[in-house]
Amino acid sequence: MEAVVWFLARWSLTYLMPSEESVEHRSSYENCNDALLRSKHPTNALFSFSGENDRGKIVLDIIIRISLSTLVSYPGEKDLQALTCYQLLHGLVKRKSIITHLVTLDSWRDLANAFANERVILSLNAAHQRSLAQTLTVSACGMKTPESSNEYIRSLTSHMTAYLVELSSKNDLKAIAQQPDIILLVSCLLERLRGVARASEPRVQNAIYQMGFSVMNPVLTFLQTYKDESVVVYLLLKFVTDWVEGQIIYLEAQETAAVVEFCMRLLQLYSAHNIGKISVSLSNSLRTADADKYKDLRALLQLLSNLCSKDLVDFASEPIEAYGTNISQVVYTGLHIIAPLITPELLKYPKLCHSYFSLLSHLLEVYPEIIEQLSVEAFSHILGTLDFGLHHQDVEAVDLCLRAVKALASHHYKDRGAGKIGLGSHATSYNDPNGNFHESVLSRLLRSLMQLLLFEDYSTELVSSAADALLPLILCEQSVYQKLASELIERQTNPVFRFRLRNGFQSLTTSNNLSSTLDRINYQRFRKNLHSFIEDVWGFLHIV
Repeated sequence: MEAVVWFLARWSLTYLMPSEESVEHRSSYENCNDALLRSKHPTNALFSFSGENDRGKIVLDIIIRISLSTLVSYPGEKDLQALTCYQLLHGLVKRKSIITHLVTLDSWRDLANAFANERVILSLNAAHQRSLAQTLTVSACGMKTPESSNEYIRSLTSHMTAYLVELSSKNDLKAIAQQPDIILLVSCLLERLRGVARASEPRVQNAIYQMGFSVMNPVLTFLQTYKDESVVVYLLLKFVTDWVEGQIIYLEAQETAAVVEFCMRLLQLYSAHNIGKISVSLSNSLRTADADKYKDLRALLQLLSNLCSKDLVDFASEPIEAYGTNISQVVYTGLHIIAPLITPELLKYPKLCHSYFSLLSHLLEVYPEIIEQLSVEAFSHILGTLDFGLHHQDVEAVDLCLRAVKALASHHYKDRGAGKIGLGSHATSYNDPNGNFHESVLSRLLRSLMQLLLFEDYSTELVSSAADALLPLILCEQSVYQKLASELIERQTNPVFRFRLRNGFQSLTTSNNLSSTLDRINYQRFRKNLHSFIEDVWGFLHIV
Protein backbone atom coordinates (compact mmCIF):
# COMPACT_ATOMS: atom_id res chain seq x y z
CA MET A 1 0.00 0.00 0.00
CA GLU A 2 2.92 2.33 0.66
CA ALA A 3 4.07 1.84 -2.92
CA VAL A 4 0.58 2.72 -4.20
CA VAL A 5 0.43 5.94 -2.17
CA TRP A 6 3.97 6.90 -3.15
CA PHE A 7 3.12 6.34 -6.82
CA LEU A 8 -0.09 8.38 -6.60
CA ALA A 9 1.76 11.24 -4.93
CA ARG A 10 4.42 11.35 -7.65
CA TRP A 11 2.00 10.75 -10.53
CA SER A 12 -0.51 13.39 -9.44
CA LEU A 13 2.18 16.08 -9.30
CA THR A 14 2.77 15.68 -13.03
CA TYR A 15 -0.33 14.27 -14.67
CA LEU A 16 -3.36 15.19 -12.58
CA MET A 17 -5.16 18.39 -13.63
CA PRO A 18 -2.17 20.27 -15.08
CA SER A 19 -1.96 24.04 -14.81
CA GLU A 20 -2.94 26.50 -17.54
CA GLU A 21 0.70 26.84 -18.54
CA SER A 22 0.75 23.14 -19.37
CA VAL A 23 -2.45 23.53 -21.41
CA GLU A 24 -0.82 26.26 -23.48
CA HIS A 25 2.12 23.97 -24.02
CA ARG A 26 -0.28 21.30 -25.23
CA SER A 27 -1.75 23.64 -27.82
CA SER A 28 1.65 24.43 -29.24
CA TYR A 29 2.59 20.78 -29.12
CA GLU A 30 -0.46 19.68 -31.13
CA ASN A 31 0.73 21.87 -33.98
CA CYS A 32 3.79 19.71 -34.31
CA ASN A 33 3.83 17.80 -37.61
CA ASP A 34 5.91 14.93 -36.33
CA ALA A 35 3.16 12.35 -35.72
CA LEU A 36 5.58 9.69 -34.53
CA LEU A 37 7.07 11.95 -31.87
CA ARG A 38 3.60 13.01 -30.76
CA SER A 39 2.44 9.42 -30.36
CA LYS A 40 5.42 8.55 -28.18
CA HIS A 41 5.34 11.67 -26.06
CA PRO A 42 3.56 11.37 -22.68
CA THR A 43 1.72 14.64 -23.26
CA ASN A 44 -1.39 12.79 -24.41
CA ALA A 45 -1.49 10.96 -21.11
CA LEU A 46 -0.90 14.23 -19.31
CA PHE A 47 -4.00 15.88 -20.75
CA SER A 48 -6.21 12.83 -20.45
CA PHE A 49 -6.56 13.68 -16.76
CA SER A 50 -7.08 17.44 -16.98
CA GLY A 51 -10.16 19.18 -15.66
CA GLU A 52 -11.76 19.61 -19.08
CA ASN A 53 -13.54 16.25 -19.42
CA ASP A 54 -13.97 15.34 -15.73
CA ARG A 55 -11.54 12.44 -16.04
CA GLY A 56 -9.16 14.26 -13.75
CA LYS A 57 -11.93 14.91 -11.23
CA ILE A 58 -12.87 11.22 -11.22
CA VAL A 59 -9.27 10.21 -10.56
CA LEU A 60 -8.96 12.89 -7.89
CA ASP A 61 -12.00 11.46 -6.13
CA ILE A 62 -10.46 7.99 -6.20
CA ILE A 63 -7.20 9.33 -4.75
CA ILE A 64 -9.03 11.01 -1.86
CA ARG A 65 -10.97 7.83 -1.07
CA ILE A 66 -7.74 5.82 -1.07
CA SER A 67 -6.21 8.42 1.26
CA LEU A 68 -9.12 8.20 3.67
CA SER A 69 -8.81 4.43 3.65
CA THR A 70 -5.11 4.53 4.54
CA LEU A 71 -5.83 6.83 7.49
CA VAL A 72 -8.80 4.83 8.81
CA SER A 73 -8.18 1.21 7.86
CA TYR A 74 -4.45 0.87 8.51
CA PRO A 75 -3.96 1.74 12.21
CA GLY A 76 -0.36 1.80 13.36
CA GLU A 77 1.08 2.07 9.84
CA LYS A 78 2.98 5.28 10.54
CA ASP A 79 5.07 5.25 7.37
CA LEU A 80 1.99 4.76 5.20
CA GLN A 81 0.11 7.51 7.02
CA ALA A 82 3.12 9.83 6.77
CA LEU A 83 3.23 9.34 2.99
CA THR A 84 -0.49 10.06 2.80
CA CYS A 85 -0.38 13.22 4.95
CA TYR A 86 2.93 14.79 3.94
CA GLN A 87 3.26 13.85 0.28
CA LEU A 88 -0.04 12.84 -1.27
CA LEU A 89 -2.63 15.12 0.37
CA HIS A 90 -0.29 18.03 1.04
CA GLY A 91 0.89 17.93 -2.56
CA LEU A 92 -2.67 18.15 -3.87
CA VAL A 93 -3.63 21.32 -2.01
CA LYS A 94 -0.52 23.18 -3.14
CA ARG A 95 -1.87 23.40 -6.71
CA LYS A 96 -4.58 25.89 -7.66
CA SER A 97 -5.60 23.78 -10.64
CA ILE A 98 -6.63 20.98 -8.26
CA ILE A 99 -7.85 22.77 -5.16
CA THR A 100 -10.93 24.32 -6.80
CA HIS A 101 -12.15 20.85 -7.84
CA LEU A 102 -11.05 19.22 -4.61
CA VAL A 103 -13.44 21.09 -2.32
CA THR A 104 -16.46 20.12 -4.45
CA LEU A 105 -15.93 16.38 -3.97
CA ASP A 106 -18.02 14.33 -1.56
CA SER A 107 -14.90 12.32 -0.74
CA TRP A 108 -13.11 15.46 0.46
CA ARG A 109 -16.08 16.40 2.63
CA ASP A 110 -16.02 12.84 4.01
CA LEU A 111 -12.35 13.26 4.88
CA ALA A 112 -12.99 16.60 6.60
CA ASN A 113 -15.94 15.14 8.50
CA ALA A 114 -13.91 12.13 9.63
CA PHE A 115 -11.14 14.44 10.80
CA ALA A 116 -13.53 16.61 12.79
CA ASN A 117 -15.77 13.96 14.31
CA GLU A 118 -14.38 10.42 14.17
CA ARG A 119 -12.14 9.25 17.00
CA VAL A 120 -10.31 6.82 14.74
CA ILE A 121 -8.36 9.73 13.23
CA LEU A 122 -7.17 10.60 16.75
CA SER A 123 -5.12 7.40 16.70
CA LEU A 124 -2.81 8.97 14.13
CA ASN A 125 0.59 10.25 15.12
CA ALA A 126 0.22 13.79 16.53
CA ALA A 127 2.51 15.27 13.88
CA HIS A 128 0.44 13.58 11.14
CA GLN A 129 -2.69 15.15 12.60
CA ARG A 130 -1.05 18.58 12.48
CA SER A 131 -0.16 18.06 8.82
CA LEU A 132 -3.67 16.82 8.00
CA ALA A 133 -5.24 19.81 9.76
CA GLN A 134 -3.00 22.18 7.81
CA THR A 135 -3.88 20.47 4.52
CA LEU A 136 -7.63 20.61 5.17
CA THR A 137 -7.36 24.28 6.13
CA VAL A 138 -5.39 25.20 3.01
CA SER A 139 -8.11 23.63 0.87
CA ALA A 140 -10.57 26.28 2.08
CA CYS A 141 -8.94 28.73 -0.33
CA GLY A 142 -10.43 26.73 -3.21
CA MET A 143 -13.98 27.67 -2.29
CA LYS A 144 -15.88 30.26 -4.28
CA THR A 145 -16.47 32.88 -1.58
CA PRO A 146 -14.66 33.98 1.58
CA GLU A 147 -17.86 33.35 3.53
CA SER A 148 -17.95 29.69 2.53
CA SER A 149 -14.23 29.36 3.28
CA ASN A 150 -14.65 30.73 6.80
CA GLU A 151 -17.72 28.59 7.43
CA TYR A 152 -15.73 25.53 6.36
CA ILE A 153 -12.97 26.37 8.87
CA ARG A 154 -15.53 26.82 11.65
CA SER A 155 -17.10 23.44 10.97
CA LEU A 156 -13.65 21.87 10.87
CA THR A 157 -12.52 23.30 14.22
CA SER A 158 -15.69 23.75 16.29
CA HIS A 159 -15.63 20.22 17.67
CA MET A 160 -12.02 20.58 18.84
CA THR A 161 -12.43 23.98 20.46
CA ALA A 162 -15.70 22.95 22.14
CA TYR A 163 -14.05 19.92 23.71
CA LEU A 164 -11.10 21.95 25.04
CA VAL A 165 -13.44 24.58 26.48
CA GLU A 166 -15.59 21.91 28.11
CA LEU A 167 -12.61 20.03 29.54
CA SER A 168 -10.98 23.17 30.95
CA SER A 169 -14.18 24.13 32.79
CA LYS A 170 -14.62 20.80 34.59
CA ASN A 171 -14.52 21.02 38.38
CA ASP A 172 -12.45 17.85 38.62
CA LEU A 173 -9.96 18.90 35.94
CA LYS A 174 -6.93 18.43 38.17
CA ALA A 175 -8.00 14.87 38.93
CA ILE A 176 -8.69 13.76 35.37
CA ALA A 177 -6.12 15.88 33.52
CA GLN A 178 -3.24 13.60 34.46
CA GLN A 179 -4.87 10.51 32.99
CA PRO A 180 -2.78 9.25 30.04
CA ASP A 181 -5.71 9.19 27.63
CA ILE A 182 -6.66 12.78 28.50
CA ILE A 183 -3.07 13.98 28.07
CA LEU A 184 -2.92 12.24 24.69
CA LEU A 185 -6.23 13.72 23.58
CA VAL A 186 -5.28 17.25 24.63
CA SER A 187 -1.92 16.90 22.88
CA CYS A 188 -3.56 15.71 19.66
CA LEU A 189 -6.10 18.53 19.67
CA LEU A 190 -3.37 21.11 20.25
CA GLU A 191 -1.39 19.69 17.34
CA ARG A 192 -4.50 20.00 15.17
CA LEU A 193 -5.01 23.60 16.20
CA ARG A 194 -1.36 24.28 15.38
CA GLY A 195 -1.91 22.86 11.91
CA VAL A 196 -4.91 25.11 11.34
CA ALA A 197 -3.03 28.15 12.67
CA ARG A 198 -0.06 27.52 10.39
CA ALA A 199 -2.33 27.61 7.34
CA SER A 200 -3.53 31.16 8.07
CA GLU A 201 -4.26 33.29 5.02
CA PRO A 202 -6.20 36.55 4.64
CA ARG A 203 -9.17 34.70 3.13
CA VAL A 204 -9.73 32.57 6.26
CA GLN A 205 -8.17 34.88 8.82
CA ASN A 206 -11.43 35.69 10.60
CA ALA A 207 -12.38 32.07 11.27
CA ILE A 208 -8.89 31.15 12.48
CA TYR A 209 -8.84 34.19 14.77
CA GLN A 210 -12.16 33.13 16.29
CA MET A 211 -10.78 29.62 16.75
CA GLY A 212 -7.83 30.92 18.76
CA PHE A 213 -9.88 33.47 20.66
CA SER A 214 -12.30 30.76 21.83
CA VAL A 215 -9.52 28.74 23.48
CA MET A 216 -7.61 31.59 25.14
CA ASN A 217 -8.85 30.79 28.63
CA PRO A 218 -8.50 27.00 28.18
CA VAL A 219 -4.88 27.49 27.09
CA LEU A 220 -4.12 29.41 30.29
CA THR A 221 -5.94 26.79 32.36
CA PHE A 222 -4.02 23.94 30.73
CA LEU A 223 -0.70 25.77 31.13
CA GLN A 224 -1.31 25.85 34.86
CA THR A 225 -2.71 22.32 35.06
CA TYR A 226 0.07 20.72 33.01
CA LYS A 227 2.93 22.78 34.42
CA ASP A 228 4.90 19.59 35.10
CA GLU A 229 4.16 18.04 31.68
CA SER A 230 6.85 19.55 29.48
CA VAL A 231 5.42 18.06 26.27
CA VAL A 232 2.00 19.65 26.80
CA VAL A 233 3.56 22.96 27.87
CA TYR A 234 5.56 23.06 24.65
CA LEU A 235 2.50 22.30 22.52
CA LEU A 236 0.55 25.07 24.24
CA LEU A 237 3.35 27.56 23.61
CA LYS A 238 3.81 26.50 19.99
CA PHE A 239 0.10 26.76 19.25
CA VAL A 240 -0.02 30.30 20.63
CA THR A 241 3.17 31.22 18.76
CA ASP A 242 1.91 29.89 15.42
CA TRP A 243 -1.52 31.43 15.91
CA VAL A 244 -0.14 34.87 16.77
CA GLU A 245 2.27 34.72 13.84
CA GLY A 246 -0.53 34.12 11.36
CA GLN A 247 -2.98 36.62 12.85
CA ILE A 248 -1.25 39.62 14.40
CA ILE A 249 -0.73 41.82 11.33
CA TYR A 250 -4.36 41.49 10.19
CA LEU A 251 -6.07 42.23 13.51
CA GLU A 252 -7.89 45.45 14.27
CA ALA A 253 -6.81 47.43 17.32
CA GLN A 254 -9.44 45.97 19.65
CA GLU A 255 -8.60 42.40 18.63
CA THR A 256 -4.89 43.10 18.95
CA ALA A 257 -5.40 44.42 22.47
CA ALA A 258 -7.12 41.16 23.44
CA VAL A 259 -4.30 39.07 21.95
CA VAL A 260 -1.60 41.16 23.62
CA GLU A 261 -3.34 40.93 27.00
CA PHE A 262 -3.63 37.16 26.56
CA CYS A 263 0.08 36.85 25.73
CA MET A 264 0.94 38.91 28.79
CA ARG A 265 -1.07 36.57 31.03
CA LEU A 266 0.58 33.59 29.35
CA LEU A 267 4.07 34.95 30.04
CA GLN A 268 3.23 35.81 33.63
CA LEU A 269 1.77 32.36 34.25
CA TYR A 270 4.80 30.71 32.69
CA SER A 271 7.09 32.75 34.92
CA ALA A 272 5.01 32.17 38.07
CA HIS A 273 5.41 28.41 37.81
CA ASN A 274 9.11 28.67 36.92
CA ILE A 275 8.38 26.54 33.89
CA GLY A 276 11.40 26.19 31.66
CA LYS A 277 14.14 26.46 34.28
CA ILE A 278 16.33 23.66 33.05
CA SER A 279 19.61 22.93 34.73
CA VAL A 280 22.37 22.13 32.30
CA SER A 281 24.05 20.13 35.05
CA LEU A 282 21.34 17.52 34.62
CA SER A 283 22.84 16.70 31.24
CA ASN A 284 25.94 14.58 30.87
CA SER A 285 27.72 17.39 29.06
CA LEU A 286 26.93 20.45 26.98
CA ARG A 287 28.07 18.67 23.85
CA THR A 288 25.69 15.75 24.30
CA ALA A 289 22.72 17.61 25.78
CA ASP A 290 19.68 17.71 23.55
CA ALA A 291 18.84 21.24 22.43
CA ASP A 292 15.17 20.30 22.27
CA LYS A 293 15.05 20.46 26.07
CA TYR A 294 15.07 24.22 25.69
CA LYS A 295 12.54 24.49 22.88
CA ASP A 296 9.88 26.02 25.11
CA LEU A 297 12.15 29.02 25.65
CA ARG A 298 12.66 29.29 21.91
CA ALA A 299 8.89 29.22 21.46
CA LEU A 300 8.48 32.13 23.88
CA LEU A 301 11.18 34.12 22.10
CA GLN A 302 9.42 33.47 18.79
CA LEU A 303 6.15 34.61 20.35
CA LEU A 304 7.70 37.93 21.37
CA SER A 305 9.18 38.34 17.89
CA ASN A 306 5.77 37.72 16.34
CA LEU A 307 4.23 40.41 18.54
CA CYS A 308 6.95 42.81 17.39
CA SER A 309 5.94 42.28 13.77
CA LYS A 310 2.74 44.25 14.44
CA ASP A 311 4.78 47.45 14.58
CA LEU A 312 6.42 46.66 11.23
CA VAL A 313 3.37 45.50 9.23
CA ASP A 314 -0.09 46.51 10.41
CA PHE A 315 -3.31 46.48 8.38
CA ALA A 316 -5.49 47.78 11.23
CA SER A 317 -7.57 50.90 10.63
CA GLU A 318 -6.62 52.50 13.97
CA PRO A 319 -3.60 52.31 16.30
CA ILE A 320 -3.55 49.81 19.14
CA GLU A 321 -2.73 52.62 21.59
CA ALA A 322 -6.36 53.73 21.23
CA TYR A 323 -7.24 50.80 23.50
CA GLY A 324 -4.56 51.51 26.08
CA THR A 325 -2.20 48.78 24.91
CA ASN A 326 1.43 49.17 23.89
CA ILE A 327 3.17 46.24 22.25
CA SER A 328 6.63 47.50 23.19
CA GLN A 329 5.74 47.41 26.88
CA VAL A 330 4.42 43.87 26.57
CA VAL A 331 7.45 42.64 24.67
CA TYR A 332 9.88 44.17 27.13
CA THR A 333 7.90 42.72 30.01
CA GLY A 334 8.18 39.37 28.29
CA LEU A 335 11.91 39.86 27.86
CA HIS A 336 12.14 40.79 31.54
CA ILE A 337 10.43 37.50 32.41
CA ILE A 338 12.39 35.30 30.01
CA ALA A 339 15.85 36.88 30.33
CA PRO A 340 16.67 35.31 33.74
CA LEU A 341 16.04 31.89 32.21
CA ILE A 342 18.62 32.53 29.47
CA THR A 343 22.06 31.63 30.77
CA PRO A 344 25.44 31.67 28.98
CA GLU A 345 25.33 27.88 29.01
CA LEU A 346 22.02 27.87 27.15
CA LEU A 347 23.34 30.39 24.64
CA LYS A 348 25.80 27.76 23.47
CA TYR A 349 22.90 26.09 21.69
CA PRO A 350 22.60 27.60 18.18
CA LYS A 351 18.81 27.73 17.75
CA LEU A 352 18.13 29.28 21.14
CA CYS A 353 21.08 31.63 20.75
CA HIS A 354 19.91 32.94 17.38
CA SER A 355 16.30 33.37 18.54
CA TYR A 356 17.38 35.30 21.63
CA PHE A 357 19.86 37.67 19.98
CA SER A 358 17.56 38.22 17.00
CA LEU A 359 14.81 39.37 19.34
CA LEU A 360 17.18 41.44 21.46
CA SER A 361 18.67 43.28 18.48
CA HIS A 362 15.19 43.98 17.11
CA LEU A 363 13.96 45.34 20.43
CA LEU A 364 16.93 47.64 20.90
CA GLU A 365 16.65 48.91 17.33
CA VAL A 366 12.89 49.54 17.39
CA TYR A 367 12.18 50.34 21.07
CA PRO A 368 15.51 51.55 22.55
CA GLU A 369 13.79 53.98 24.92
CA ILE A 370 12.06 51.17 26.83
CA ILE A 371 15.39 49.71 27.96
CA GLU A 372 15.64 52.54 30.47
CA GLN A 373 12.61 51.17 32.32
CA LEU A 374 14.15 47.77 33.05
CA SER A 375 15.32 47.04 36.57
CA VAL A 376 19.04 47.06 37.34
CA GLU A 377 19.04 43.28 37.65
CA ALA A 378 17.28 42.69 34.33
CA PHE A 379 19.44 45.25 32.54
CA SER A 380 22.62 43.73 33.97
CA HIS A 381 21.53 40.27 32.87
CA ILE A 382 20.85 41.45 29.32
CA LEU A 383 24.21 43.24 29.27
CA GLY A 384 25.89 40.02 30.40
CA THR A 385 24.33 38.07 27.54
CA LEU A 386 25.37 40.79 25.08
CA ASP A 387 28.93 40.65 26.35
CA PHE A 388 28.87 36.87 26.00
CA GLY A 389 27.42 37.10 22.50
CA LEU A 390 30.17 39.43 21.27
CA HIS A 391 32.67 36.62 21.78
CA HIS A 392 30.46 33.83 20.44
CA GLN A 393 31.77 31.42 17.83
CA ASP A 394 28.77 31.88 15.54
CA VAL A 395 29.24 34.78 13.12
CA GLU A 396 25.52 35.51 12.84
CA ALA A 397 25.13 35.64 16.63
CA VAL A 398 28.01 38.12 16.92
CA ASP A 399 26.54 40.24 14.14
CA LEU A 400 23.17 40.39 15.93
CA CYS A 401 24.93 41.44 19.15
CA LEU A 402 26.83 44.17 17.32
CA ARG A 403 23.53 45.48 15.94
CA ALA A 404 22.12 45.53 19.46
CA VAL A 405 25.17 47.37 20.84
CA LYS A 406 24.96 49.92 18.02
CA ALA A 407 21.29 50.56 18.79
CA LEU A 408 21.96 50.91 22.51
CA ALA A 409 24.91 53.29 22.18
CA SER A 410 23.46 55.42 19.38
CA HIS A 411 20.20 55.83 21.33
CA HIS A 412 22.12 57.11 24.36
CA TYR A 413 24.27 59.46 22.27
CA LYS A 414 21.33 60.97 20.38
CA ASP A 415 19.26 61.32 23.54
CA ARG A 416 22.06 63.10 25.38
CA GLY A 417 22.53 65.38 22.39
CA ALA A 418 18.85 66.30 22.62
CA GLY A 419 19.16 67.13 26.32
CA LYS A 420 17.56 63.90 27.56
CA ILE A 421 18.91 61.35 30.04
CA GLY A 422 19.55 58.55 27.56
CA LEU A 423 20.25 55.35 29.47
CA GLY A 424 20.33 57.31 32.70
CA SER A 425 21.97 55.56 35.64
CA HIS A 426 22.80 52.54 33.48
CA ALA A 427 25.36 54.67 31.61
CA THR A 428 27.04 56.01 34.77
CA SER A 429 29.98 54.44 36.59
CA TYR A 430 29.74 54.42 40.38
CA ASN A 431 31.11 53.01 43.64
CA ASP A 432 28.75 50.93 45.77
CA PRO A 433 28.54 51.31 49.59
CA ASN A 434 31.28 48.69 49.95
CA GLY A 435 33.63 50.71 47.81
CA ASN A 436 33.44 48.40 44.79
CA PHE A 437 33.67 50.15 41.44
CA HIS A 438 30.91 49.45 38.89
CA GLU A 439 31.76 50.40 35.34
CA SER A 440 29.08 51.96 33.15
CA VAL A 441 27.33 49.80 30.59
CA LEU A 442 28.80 51.56 27.57
CA SER A 443 32.33 51.56 29.00
CA ARG A 444 32.10 47.84 29.57
CA LEU A 445 30.85 47.23 26.04
CA LEU A 446 33.58 49.46 24.61
CA ARG A 447 36.29 47.47 26.39
CA SER A 448 34.75 44.19 25.30
CA LEU A 449 34.50 45.26 21.66
CA MET A 450 38.07 46.59 21.59
CA GLN A 451 39.27 43.31 23.07
CA LEU A 452 37.47 41.43 20.30
CA LEU A 453 38.78 43.60 17.47
CA LEU A 454 42.42 43.75 18.57
CA PHE A 455 43.18 40.46 20.29
CA GLU A 456 40.71 37.80 19.20
CA ASP A 457 40.10 35.83 16.02
CA TYR A 458 36.93 36.72 14.12
CA SER A 459 35.53 36.77 10.61
CA THR A 460 36.39 39.79 8.50
CA GLU A 461 32.68 39.91 7.61
CA LEU A 462 32.08 41.39 11.06
CA VAL A 463 34.36 44.42 10.71
CA SER A 464 31.70 46.68 9.18
CA SER A 465 29.12 45.75 11.83
CA ALA A 466 31.76 46.22 14.52
CA ALA A 467 32.55 49.68 13.15
CA ASP A 468 28.88 50.66 13.33
CA ALA A 469 28.81 49.61 17.00
CA LEU A 470 32.19 51.08 17.90
CA LEU A 471 31.58 54.61 16.58
CA PRO A 472 28.70 55.53 18.94
CA LEU A 473 30.52 53.82 21.83
CA ILE A 474 33.58 56.02 21.26
CA LEU A 475 31.43 59.15 20.97
CA CYS A 476 29.67 58.26 24.24
CA GLU A 477 32.81 57.26 26.16
CA GLN A 478 35.64 59.34 24.70
CA SER A 479 37.62 59.45 27.93
CA VAL A 480 37.46 55.67 28.29
CA TYR A 481 38.54 55.26 24.67
CA GLN A 482 41.52 57.58 25.17
CA LYS A 483 42.49 55.69 28.31
CA LEU A 484 42.31 52.32 26.53
CA ALA A 485 44.39 53.65 23.64
CA SER A 486 47.03 55.07 26.00
CA GLU A 487 47.27 51.80 27.92
CA LEU A 488 47.79 49.79 24.75
CA ILE A 489 50.40 52.23 23.42
CA GLU A 490 52.36 52.22 26.69
CA ARG A 491 52.45 48.42 26.71
CA GLN A 492 54.41 48.38 23.44
CA THR A 493 58.14 48.02 24.07
CA ASN A 494 59.08 48.18 20.40
CA PRO A 495 59.36 51.86 19.35
CA VAL A 496 58.27 51.11 15.79
CA PHE A 497 55.15 49.28 16.94
CA ARG A 498 54.39 52.00 19.47
CA PHE A 499 54.60 54.66 16.77
CA ARG A 500 52.36 52.69 14.39
CA LEU A 501 49.82 52.06 17.13
CA ARG A 502 49.73 55.73 18.14
CA ASN A 503 49.21 56.82 14.55
CA GLY A 504 46.60 54.11 14.08
CA PHE A 505 44.49 55.27 17.01
CA GLN A 506 44.78 58.88 15.89
CA SER A 507 43.77 58.06 12.31
CA LEU A 508 40.86 55.92 13.48
CA THR A 509 38.99 58.94 14.82
CA THR A 510 40.27 61.69 12.51
CA SER A 511 40.84 60.33 8.99
CA ASN A 512 38.39 60.82 6.10
CA ASN A 513 36.95 63.97 7.69
CA LEU A 514 35.22 61.94 10.39
CA SER A 515 32.75 64.01 12.43
CA SER A 516 30.79 63.47 15.64
CA THR A 517 27.47 62.74 13.92
CA LEU A 518 25.75 59.40 13.48
CA ASP A 519 24.57 59.70 9.91
CA ARG A 520 25.05 57.24 7.06
CA ILE A 521 28.05 59.02 5.52
CA ASN A 522 29.90 59.20 8.83
CA TYR A 523 29.31 55.50 9.45
CA GLN A 524 30.80 54.76 6.02
CA ARG A 525 33.86 56.88 6.78
CA PHE A 526 34.43 55.16 10.10
CA ARG A 527 34.16 51.72 8.48
CA LYS A 528 37.00 52.64 6.14
CA ASN A 529 39.03 53.93 9.08
CA LEU A 530 38.51 50.77 11.11
CA HIS A 531 39.42 48.50 8.19
CA SER A 532 42.68 50.43 7.71
CA PHE A 533 43.39 50.44 11.46
CA ILE A 534 42.95 46.67 11.80
CA GLU A 535 45.06 45.97 8.71
CA ASP A 536 47.86 48.09 10.16
CA VAL A 537 47.99 46.97 13.81
CA TRP A 538 46.26 43.58 14.19
CA GLY A 539 49.24 41.55 13.02
CA PHE A 540 51.93 42.90 15.36
CA LEU A 541 49.54 43.04 18.32
CA HIS A 542 49.09 39.28 17.97
CA ILE A 543 52.82 38.68 17.54
CA VAL A 544 53.82 40.54 20.68
